[in-house]
Amino acid sequence: MGRDWIVSILSEIIKRKAVNPLAGGTGEKERADYLENLIRNLGFEPRRFDVKDERGIIRSNILVEYGEGEPLWLIAHIDTVSAGKNWVGDPFELRIEGDKVFGRGVSDNGVGIMSLLLILKWISEGKLNPKRRLMLLFVADEEAGSRYGVKYLAEKGVFKDGGSAIIPDFGNKEGKLIEVAEKGILWLKVTTKGVSGHASMPHRADNAHTKSARLMLKLYDSLHVKFYKLNPLFDPPYSTFEPTKKEMNVDAINIIPGSDIVYWDCRVLPEYSLDEVIEFFRGIAKRYSADVEIILREEPSVTSPSEKIVIELRKAIETELGIKPKTIGIGGGTVAGILRRLGIPAVAWSICSETEHKSNEYELIENYIKTAKVLAKVASQSF
Repeated sequence: MGRDWIVSILSEIIKRKAVNPLAGGTGEKERADYLENLIRNLGFEPRRFDVKDERGIIRSNILVEYGEGEPLWLIAHIDTVSAGKNWVGDPFELRIEGDKVFGRGVSDNGVGIMSLLLILKWISEGKLNPKRRLMLLFVADEEAGSRYGVKYLAEKGVFKDGGSAIIPDFGNKEGKLIEVAEKGILWLKVTTKGVSGHASMPHRADNAHTKSARLMLKLYDSLHVKFYKLNPLFDPPYSTFEPTKKEMNVDAINIIPGSDIVYWDCRVLPEYSLDEVIEFFRGIAKRYSADVEIILREEPSVTSPSEKIVIELRKAIETELGIKPKTIGIGGGTVAGILRRLGIPAVAWSICSETEHKSNEYELIENYIKTAKVLAKVASQSF
């Protein structure tokens, strides 16, 4: 069903790089320009929401509205992470091997983009007659916190009519997982201070790198002991605290660094307050002459499994796929969390190959179609 169309459209999307500027890219405008033109050719009148970020780069969002009644939001993001290394061929040229397509973004969030485009195509062909007001969004900046995507649209009042939402930006190969909850997220920058000097005279310096290493181990052990609770809804069922990125401290091997910077990614269960985590973090860091800066903060979010949108999606999955899905929580963040905090019941679901952010990212062509069919079922049926 539409294999050739999917491949032709996807090849055009992938070659229009939309790497998030935080990862060194040039943003979503070129890809959005193509999508806007495609959507117009399908017979719809999209609305464009562009905004310049702090680098002066244009960040682009597209809204397509169709039908009447209570809004059903279907949201895909059009930005990607950087390609990384170890690819076979050019990551921004679609490669086809049998039923698989390869390229950066074919899964994350190609599944979302293509499933929404398929829904528009089916409507334009008279194959789908939605029973509710569809609000299809193609958004920017999801890979870096959505400041110029969903959060910007919220500030502009785009979501003022409420409704419910399905975000096809999470899933597994069988399509049996409905994400209804997300942990709180903290990205923290920890700067440990010391006194620089010559490496042959360490007694005249204060090695910030050594202090930073001791602090890292102390934080890692203490955080996991302090915030120990389990919640079986989530995978993993506990809060996680991981040191990740490290900035270069000195240029030469024979210099003792006077400053050392390490970043942390913390995913916190709803049972804990993020303020409590930050206070605990800073209390330990202070003992090591370290400052803590909050880079990103997202509160935890939960949609009740008894919400209408969860029941509708569950029944659509059972009807279209013949499987019984289960609800789960995740440590990752999707725009579903942002919508929940706006008071909009939201779930994240799709069928995908789980290759997001990996080298040689790939997707099965049938997964675009299967995901679109389930979303179309929710849009066209009254349960």
